Amino acid sequence: MRSDLEGPSAGEGARKPLVVLACGVLEHLLGKRLPAGVPVAWMDVELHNSPKKLLVTLQEWLDALPEPSVVLLGYGLCGNGLAGLKAGRHTLVVPRTHDCVAIFLGSHQRYLQRFMASPNTYYLTKGWIDAKDEPLTDYRNLIREYDQETADYVIEMKYRHYRKLCFVGYSEEDVESCRSRVQEVVAFLGERFGVEYEEIVGTPELIEGLLAMGDREPAASDAFVVVPPGGEIAMEDFLRGGESAPQPMGRAERSG
Repeated sequence: MRSDLEGPSAGEGARKPLVVLACGVLEHLLGKRLPAGVPVAWMDVELHNSPKKLLVTLQEWLDALPEPSVVLLGYGLCGNGLAGLKAGRHTLVVPRTHDCVAIFLGSHQRYLQRFMASPNTYYLTKGWIDAKDEPLTDYRNLIREYDQETADYVIEMKYRHYRKLCFVGYSEEDVESCRSRVQEVVAFLGERFGVEYEEIVGTPELIEGLLAMGDREPAASDAFVVVPPGGEIAMEDFLRGGESAPQPMGRAERSG
């Protein structure tokens, strides 16, 4: 986890200062769009795989902020990892999505469209590649920690339902810089489970919308959940008509 939370303070009667707490997987996409001087802390990507630990970690960071702030959370609901997060004296703003995939695609609606068309898709981005949060590294780590037989079994349980791997890039440079590493992951999953490969161009629309919430008094919308001081993030805040409650689980366990 890395942070730069020594940002400017708000004066008497001034608007609350802006603070960003975000998953490290978003650093490439979000970091370069942050206004100068906005304090930010990048959370460990591995927290995605332990929703309870994610909640505890974010709560500790929130509680440690030195003054009431508008806190932009670079997360979705993330396996219910944000459910129960208490705002305290802060105002919380979080994308109204179930996980980071919708953030990379630019909206919850785009995520649903892709999910309906191809539900068993595993998504990768430059952030996940750089963090080595992908199946091939997972396999190598399992071999080092246990043995090949155990590693084969765990990989089978975690990834056998995927039928496609989709890399989401934001420029040709993104795609080219990651292609060789992505192709290694594709070959690994392809040999075992016959996955297909796809490359698409994502959009920063949701990220830019999140940052824009810091320019005005935040208000809840179809795209964002806003929790006022004294409130608490609830799973129901993220549900839309006809949607069922997501089950707590890590990224690799999801089938969407």
